[in-house]
This record gives sequence, C-alpha cells and structure tokens, in this order.
Amino acid sequence: MGMNLILTEQHIKIARKLANLFIIMDIGRVVAHGPIDELTEELAHKHLTI
Repeated sequence: MGMNLILTEQHIKIARKLANLFIIMDIGRVVAHGPIDELTEELAHKHLTI
C-alpha cells in the first residue's frame, strides 16, 4: 500500500498481529530491531519489563 505506520503498543500479542517489523528503544537509543517474528519473549522481557 506504500504506507508506514508507527505503532506504540504495550501488548506484545497485539503488536505481533499488526506489525511486520519492530524497534525497541531505551532512552532514545535503538536497543533491538528486526522482523516481528524475531521479537522473542526473552527479548521483550529484557527490554520491556519494569
């Protein structure tokens, strides 16, 4: 479609359904990125939990 959308989502299940790619940022720096199927639970837990 030639369209890009930036999705900010807390729920990994929703992001996996909607996205093709992911980027995780921490304090303005990219700490992880890639195809959505490479967003593992381990990677999400490492960067996205408090």
